[in-house]
Amino acid sequence: MKNTKRNRQDTEIEQPSVKNFRKDFRGFRGFRGFRGFRGFRGFRALPIVAAMAASGIIQPVFAVDHTWFGGTGDWGVNTNWSPASVPGATDKAIISGGNSTLSFNTAIAALDLSGGTLGGLGNLILSGPSTWTGGAISGAATTTFNSTLAMSGDAGRTISGGRIVNAGDTTWSGNTVANANDIFFSNGTFNNTGTFTDTNAFADQMTGSGTFNNSGTYNKLNNTVTTIGGGVGFNNTGTVNVNAGILRLDANGTHTGTFAMAAGSTLDFNFGTHNLNAVTTSGAGTLQISGGTINLNGGTHTTHFLLSGGTLAGTSTPIGGAADWTGGAISGAATTTFNSTLAMSGDAGRTISGGRIVNAGDTTWSGNTVANANDIFFSNGTFNNTGTFTDTNAFADQMTGTGTFNNSGTYNKQNNTVTTIGGGVGFNNTGTVNVQTGVLNVAHAFTNAGTVNVGAIGTFQSSCVGAGCFNNTGTMQGSGTILTQANGELINSGVINPGGKDSIGHLTIDGSLHQMASGVVNFDLASLNSFDQLTITHNVTLGGELDIWNLGYTPVVGDTFVVATFDQRLADSKFLPVQSHGFGSGVEFNVIYHAHDATLLVTAVPEPEQYLMLLAGLGLLGAMARRRRV
Repeated sequence: MKNTKRNRQDTEIEQPSVKNFRKDFRGFRGFRGFRGFRGFRGFRALPIVAAMAASGIIQPVFAVDHTWFGGTGDWGVNTNWSPASVPGATDKAIISGGNSTLSFNTAIAALDLSGGTLGGLGNLILSGPSTWTGGAISGAATTTFNSTLAMSGDAGRTISGGRIVNAGDTTWSGNTVANANDIFFSNGTFNNTGTFTDTNAFADQMTGSGTFNNSGTYNKLNNTVTTIGGGVGFNNTGTVNVNAGILRLDANGTHTGTFAMAAGSTLDFNFGTHNLNAVTTSGAGTLQISGGTINLNGGTHTTHFLLSGGTLAGTSTPIGGAADWTGGAISGAATTTFNSTLAMSGDAGRTISGGRIVNAGDTTWSGNTVANANDIFFSNGTFNNTGTFTDTNAFADQMTGTGTFNNSGTYNKQNNTVTTIGGGVGFNNTGTVNVQTGVLNVAHAFTNAGTVNVGAIGTFQSSCVGAGCFNNTGTMQGSGTILTQANGELINSGVINPGGKDSIGHLTIDGSLHQMASGVVNFDLASLNSFDQLTITHNVTLGGELDIWNLGYTPVVGDTFVVATFDQRLADSKFLPVQSHGFGSGVEFNVIYHAHDATLLVTAVPEPEQYLMLLAGLGLLGAMARRRRV
């Protein structure tokens, strides 16, 4: 029986007997001398291999470029390729058009796909460098690039029909106009397991419907915009480095890896729902949420944070880097803590909703260009200011909805505008409120438990309606105006300091004042022409303690100070007690109540003997003795 085989041209050839070859070869004594030539010892096998190849026992294997014929056909048919054989393990397949259907699993060295379609249900493994400048890879199978893959040029490429593309090291580069060199998905998947480097010179995108999974490293280079969107989800379990430009994620995704943004670059979550589970974001660039819903579930976030649209949700997670909030919402029953600075600016509103608690350190609220833009909306939300909150909006602004603003730090109201904390938003102050200019209007019921400082051209207003809705248990002071609702009153069981502590000033309460027994009013005296004054434009009910403090005044008996004026003093009410501090033991102040003012009168303190003579002269000494006996 002949020993035959088929060559690449499918031609039957006869092969010599291996047994006879070995016999003949052993008889070739001339070869023995060759072994003795030490200079060629490393090449002993070459004549043997050459002889075996020449006799047909083995055939040398060379990499061959196989070009698809350009039509529609089966990958496994020799005549569909040039040269006419199916690409083997060391060969390259070149497809520039047509439709090649791979129906079996195979492995070759490389693929050069510039047009047409590589389809079918067979899995293809590429062991060497490959290029993909156009065309499609389609069908419910897997194409794996174990070496490098270069995607370049201006033509798009498509992954479709359930195809999964696995790639090691990939470069995506070379477009000459915006949104050329795109990657289109139609129920396709791209898995990056190595390093994927995006160096396109113009804007590019992945779009359609499918998924890009990064378990390796994704490097975004060049100052351009790369958009992964449409219906293409992006999942990162590896590392994403945005070294320049903008990487915009425009669909859904789940992430457990890391994101690093270099200075001047931005990672922008623009649409869809993204779950960031224990993710790390870092670098000198920006993490931006401009649309969609981002569930931030733990992790470490030290890069600059920008919320310009969409919704920040998820579990309680701190934001460590400086933050800007120009629009969008923070929502859900958890806590967001801004450990660095927070800047709220622009004309777009922002919302705190769904039971969300926002904790902020140093905050600025500024930059609106029309009235009631740049507002803060509450829908069952809470804002806790623990640092310095500075309101410098150029036009009227407001906090409105349903929720609470708690100030345990410092709230500074600046600019000659009106800020209203209204609707159903409660305002609780246990810290310090400085109304330096303009009006701070609290429309809800308010009890001040901290300190309110009102500057000379500032107004703190309570516009709540109803009895007992404006209360002070802390300190209200300054040289500006405290304004109540029409026919409303300030109920003081805390401290009122006209001018402020150790400072001369004139405080106006535009409304009525009701002094409770536990309330205190302090007046500082520096001279006959420099002393604290309190003006109440409506009625006053006096009570509680009146304290008089010396800031340099030298008492002269008979001096008077009109320290309080009012429209009407109700129920013949008076201060009780009256205390003086720092004037020496020989000075006393009496309060003279007139129809529309309370005046301090400096009097001398009588000596003990004078007290006795006075009591005897009035016939009261015996009465007092009888009273003691009772």
